[in-house]
Amino acid sequence: MLCDLVIHCFIVDSFNNCMMYILYIMSFIRKIKKPSGTYLAEVESVWENGRTRQKVIRYIGKDVEGEVVRRIMSSSVQVQAVRKHLDIEIIHRIASDLGITSLDSEILILVYSQLLDRPSINRMEEWLSYTDMLDILGIKATSTARLYDSLDTLNEMDFSRMEESLSGIFSSIDDRNAVIIDVTDTYFEGDSIEGKARRGKEEKVKKLVQIALAVTEDHGFPLFHRTHGGNISGKRMYREMISLLKEKGYSAVILDRGFYSRKNIDDALELRMKIICGVVKNKSFRDILLKIDKSRVYRKGNRIELRNTHVYTQSMDFLSGKLIVVYNPYLESIRREHYYDHSEDEEIASLLGYSLIYHNTGMEDADVVKKYYAKNVVERAFKQMKGILSLRPVRFWMLSHVNAHIKICYLSYAILATLQYRIEKTGISGSDALDILSHGYRVELKDSESGMEWGANVELSKKQEEIRNLVYKR
Repeated sequence: MLCDLVIHCFIVDSFNNCMMYILYIMSFIRKIKKPSGTYLAEVESVWENGRTRQKVIRYIGKDVEGEVVRRIMSSSVQVQAVRKHLDIEIIHRIASDLGITSLDSEILILVYSQLLDRPSINRMEEWLSYTDMLDILGIKATSTARLYDSLDTLNEMDFSRMEESLSGIFSSIDDRNAVIIDVTDTYFEGDSIEGKARRGKEEKVKKLVQIALAVTEDHGFPLFHRTHGGNISGKRMYREMISLLKEKGYSAVILDRGFYSRKNIDDALELRMKIICGVVKNKSFRDILLKIDKSRVYRKGNRIELRNTHVYTQSMDFLSGKLIVVYNPYLESIRREHYYDHSEDEEIASLLGYSLIYHNTGMEDADVVKKYYAKNVVERAFKQMKGILSLRPVRFWMLSHVNAHIKICYLSYAILATLQYRIEKTGISGSDALDILSHGYRVELKDSESGMEWGANVELSKKQEEIRNLVYKR
């Protein structure tokens, strides 16, 4: 096999004449077979003592099953760069499986970085230089301007298509059983955004964006979300979402008490949806609770074991279904002590250990109560979006950028939930897995003698290898 063409000019001084002969010689690769193996060398033909011979220019390496294995002295190896690699590789693999990689590279950079170190857009270029992300995405560079433009792109795109695609994948894992819906709010500062300041769940008075999220009951996979202004009630959001769930083929929904209203119950019954919903203890329900004989509820036969506590129940017919009265003596004790520090109304104090759940499922009370209190899967989703994924605080001032940021957090959570599902048997959470993977680096090396450059991944730990194998195993 011929390699780089090398032209050498030799002047041959002949005793018989003064003619100059120009000899053109080419270098080529030669296989040198030895007992220890087959070696490759670049050689050239030279004229010496009236005959040609092959002169070695440089040794290339060892031929191992058709691949060149180079032998390099460790003393001549220099580290050019160390970059984050393994966590980005795993995130990219999951995003590819979910079809998220169909989005623009700049959007992917924002989604992936949201799962990792969450640098600001203005510092993204610097942060990317310490990672392998650009190589993994197959692009050479990006810019702050292009990253900001990608927020507008994401805001303007028909995001429902992406949600529909993800929903199809997640529904094939979690059967189309119950869906959990909850609402959270997040603050923003932008003067360009319309809306009055309002007191949120954290008791701060600021402008709010409300996010309603629907997730699967078993693994908390996100199915879709809706974003509304801070002045829209959860009850109104529910009506839009429950109709969409019915269209998607879901027949049961679990709701927090913020969604409860007589109108919403009637809508669910009209759509023939099974519903489990917490109930706000307004005045009419207080009258019901005050008539209950607590001593008849607080009995061993009514006891239900939950994950971290136990409760006692009693149910009654209500709105073509059942109203379950849930009594928690431990919670009552704590709340009463706190209440007595500030007030002394014994009627209100007597209701502090109670909560209410409505359902029309036909299930036993114990099963309904366990399902309702297991709905913390969506609360964990919001906790991850607000904490791990830094949904709060929203650091953008333009409404389009706020909405795009929420979508980025949504996509990031979809990847995180999938990672959690694939490594479930390890007992490691998705966020902890990312911490473990964050120590997987790729090192850029250079041989100072030959000038050859190459990259190598740092050897994986057992935990890293286990996580990687489970993610790639489908």
